[in-house]
Amino acid sequence: MTGAVDLLAMDGLSIIATLGFFVPAAILVALVAAAVVRDRRISAREAAAEADRRGMAREEIPEGERPRPAD
Repeated sequence: MTGAVDLLAMDGLSIIATLGFFVPAAILVALVAAAVVRDRRISAREAAAEADRRGMAREEIPEGERPRPAD
């Protein structure tokens, strides 16, 4: 009976060791992926804001000029 208990204990330890390796690795991969997605969203938001600023500056009516009436 001792051999069966030893085998069961070793099998349980291998499962715990496997989980102890892969669970933190999966958490780390998820954190890195979330950070990359967050960074890309922030970069896209900043690029869109810059494009809006440039577009508004291009379409701005200079001081002292009046817009022409439509025909």
